[in-house]
Amino acid sequence: MKKLPLLEETSLAVFFALFGVLSFLLLKFFSIEPGIKFFILTLSFHVFLLIFSKFLRWFTPYKIWKFLIPLSLLLVFPDWFLSTVLGVLVFPEDGLFKIGTVSGYMAGLWAIPLFILIYTGIKLEERSVSIFGTCLWIAMLSLLIFGGAEACSWMLNSWYAQNVTQVKGIALYVLIPEMILGVVSYLAYQGFSQSHFLVQVGIGFLIMIQYLGSLSFFYLVIERIF
Repeated sequence: MKKLPLLEETSLAVFFALFGVLSFLLLKFFSIEPGIKFFILTLSFHVFLLIFSKFLRWFTPYKIWKFLIPLSLLLVFPDWFLSTVLGVLVFPEDGLFKIGTVSGYMAGLWAIPLFILIYTGIKLEERSVSIFGTCLWIAMLSLLIFGGAEACSWMLNSWYAQNVTQVKGIALYVLIPEMILGVVSYLAYQGFSQSHFLVQVGIGFLIMIQYLGSLSFFYLVIERIF
């Protein structure tokens, strides 16, 4: 059956709108531990995305999801490094299990913003935006999404930065690494979305190492040199 891109885009937009409403209601009106809330929301995203992908024939969203699963799991390690080695990131007790010092929901949470970034990049290229322009848009959208998450995290009692330069709750050293992460994830998906899953796991490991390295570099530059 021929895929209908517009139908996929519209139904996916509805999916994210409903997920946004669910997130607001759960975070605002349910008095349970914040870690449990994030775990429920993260698990709901993955489960319902798979269900919708199957019944609505979302081929591209499913491919993106499959590519991001190993990467999302691996991105626990940079957070673990920041919280344990540098001591600049804190995951308070939130009622959920920890992976090292990192709240368990983070293993799946990374996939949500990265999914948005990769899908946006695909649609921009389909509309004949140049690769340079697409990467620039992804970098700016990464800054908006990740910067917004950093700014709001203290209100949600999730994670927070300490002992680093901050502006309105946003740690400055993470901004450029997060922009790079968005762009690199998109380029890696475009290059390896058709590869064997084990190859994608390897690519996810390389992206994680790149992100960990860029966090360390910009921490050194912003917090120690300047």
